[in-house]
Amino acid sequence: MMNWWLRYRDWLHTRWPAGRVEKLPVVGEDGETHVSGLRIVGDLGGAPLLKFASDTGARAVRAILRQPRFPPAQGKDPDCFDLAIIGGGVSGVSAAIEAVRCGLRYVLFESSEPFSTVVNFPRGKPIFTYPTDMTPAGGLQYPERANAKEPLLEELRWQLDESEIEVLSGKVEKVERRRGEFLVRRAGEAAPPVRALRVIVAIGRSGSFRKLGVPGEDLDKVTNRLHDPRDFQGQDVLVVGGGDSALETASGLACCGARVTLSYRGPEFSRPKPENIERVRALEADPETKVCLESPSSERVGSTADSGMRGDAPPGFLRVEFGSEVECIEPETARLRFSGGREPQSLPNDAVFVMTGREPPLDFLRKSGLRIRGDRTRWWWLSLIVVLALFTFIYHWKGNAPVLPVRKWFAANQWFSFNLRDWLAGFGGPWTDPAQFLGA
Repeated sequence: MMNWWLRYRDWLHTRWPAGRVEKLPVVGEDGETHVSGLRIVGDLGGAPLLKFASDTGARAVRAILRQPRFPPAQGKDPDCFDLAIIGGGVSGVSAAIEAVRCGLRYVLFESSEPFSTVVNFPRGKPIFTYPTDMTPAGGLQYPERANAKEPLLEELRWQLDESEIEVLSGKVEKVERRRGEFLVRRAGEAAPPVRALRVIVAIGRSGSFRKLGVPGEDLDKVTNRLHDPRDFQGQDVLVVGGGDSALETASGLACCGARVTLSYRGPEFSRPKPENIERVRALEADPETKVCLESPSSERVGSTADSGMRGDAPPGFLRVEFGSEVECIEPETARLRFSGGREPQSLPNDAVFVMTGREPPLDFLRKSGLRIRGDRTRWWWLSLIVVLALFTFIYHWKGNAPVLPVRKWFAANQWFSFNLRDWLAGFGGPWTDPAQFLGA
């Protein structure tokens, strides 16, 4: 039976309204993959929320310990770790804490710094630790409701230090399974690979940012990250996307005095958290709404105390354009096209934030021999050819097609179904009378 986060993953990534299946690794319960001994947890496994991601990391370690004859009681190789964890985000750190609790020899790889996803959130970003009534498995825990990025990051780092988790810096290029163990190969290093009996991959969506594929996307004003919304006070900004990141970016910028247009191709928001949708609607209805005063990301323009902003700056606003897509980006404007017959519109523009997410790290996954949902493998092509050949044969067998006279061949040689009448005649009686049910 699938557990709760598998159901959440399937809803989020395989049945969402975009009409396509996201390319993600094929992951089963407790992070299992078709590569025996290798598990995938966290956002890459389809559990993007912090509590869900932490929970999957700890549960993956517990599932490994339930396997028979693990860890081996005798004959341990001192140069081979029990567990290699790739990725130092919340799911990877949670797995490492659980490994320490269970007495496993582990190694934790991180290419940048622990909790780098949280570190790269915008300054003061509100972070919702959903579900509020859930306690994740393992030792990494969260306050009931974190109001901003900074105190949450401080709390996570404190727990990392308290658990005495060691982090090995380095980017892993691929994982190979060989003779009952794994070889973890790091990029650009001549050192021998790290050996481990089991591997947990917790690298998240560390692939490249998704592109719009429109002219002007390579301009300097186009970016995928917002560090401090106060830098865009008084500017015309376009935010593209319909997820939590896009809505949080748009509302943060509007609260700091930017004139924001939020472009989303769908007819309505369906995926973001309710709080983010309510905040955007409130800002769209009233730029001076109190949600900005309550927002941890900034203070409203005009309340200059401790904000470092100009008190004479014009107030910001937020406008949502549903059913719109970016047509092109120019140095001083951005052009939107609309569904439903609306005329394209050029907007004054100083900055564009493309908040449409990242592509999964497919290169790493494929090098490591992992199956990707939606990939067209050689077996996919072989089955397609077989099915097409079968239906082509049936089509020509049923009718007198001039291209392949299959029906004529079968009739001339008295093959099925032309020999059926003679074969049934041997049964006699109702089998030979078309007026009878069996004969018909």
